[in-house]
Amino acid sequence: MTTEVKSHTLGTLAVGSTESLEVHVSTEAVAAFAALSGDCSPLHVDAAFAATRGYKGCVAHGMLIAAYVSALVGTRLPGRHGLMQSCELQFRAPLVPPDKLTIMGEVTNISAGTGQLTLQITVKNAAGRLLAAGQVKSILNAEARA
Repeated sequence: MTTEVKSHTLGTLAVGSTESLEVHVSTEAVAAFAALSGDCSPLHVDAAFAATRGYKGCVAHGMLIAAYVSALVGTRLPGRHGLMQSCELQFRAPLVPPDKLTIMGEVTNISAGTGQLTLQITVKNAAGRLLAAGQVKSILNAEARA
């Protein structure tokens, strides 16, 4: 994942503005997230168990996907001037690593008075399958509203 951080402001954003983030998700990333979160369900950490449930390998945590959505907000849209206020995601299909995710955000509403942005979020895998979709609200700091 790249470390480039954008600096969008009210003046550089409009309804329809988009940004995306690509992430390569490895089995090691899923194992690390399991250790960090404490969610060591066999579905996430035991490929043989996951296979008995019909999956080709361990299934990534939905909250790992949400963490990558947070990375989009913190580094791309709006970037350094934003703070995520809420995140509502619906998980549509499992993520079985290794895979590449494309997290796309589109501005659907801007409140100039409060500096709040509403973003429509989609998360797709390398095959173009929709894994998650939802909405994020982020607020711009005072510097970005000036």
